Amino acid sequence: MSNDWEKERLKNFAAKSELEQTIAVGIHGTPELKYEEKRRHLGEFRERVLKLLTKGQVMENKIYQEIVEALQDQRATKMLIHGDIAYRFRSKYQKIANELKKPYTIVHDPELKGDVGLVIASDQAVDVEDIYI
Repeated sequence: MSNDWEKERLKNFAAKSELEQTIAVGIHGTPELKYEEKRRHLGEFRERVLKLLTKGQVMENKIYQEIVEALQDQRATKMLIHGDIAYRFRSKYQKIANELKKPYTIVHDPELKGDVGLVIASDQAVDVEDIYI
């Protein structure tokens, strides 16, 4: 449903005059593709996600081997961690990312939705079918 709403919103935006578009961008910001999807995956498109953990999984004492393997994947270019997760829980994954020379970002955004706590992502579409652990 939100996908149809998003398509309609972008269609309406494109139908406006250049002046109306400029005013709309000034008031509401630039329209984004798959905005809802990105809010659920720490700002990434779903098609770029290799693996993810929920906040609860990140806060467990164990390190998920699937995340280590995803970070070792050549397609993986970054790790994103939800900013609500305390340092003591996320630091184990930050250390692994540093050892593997993969950049990571702590995402602080009140617009984020859902329970996703950590995302391993690519800069390209990878279309991994099962991203959940």
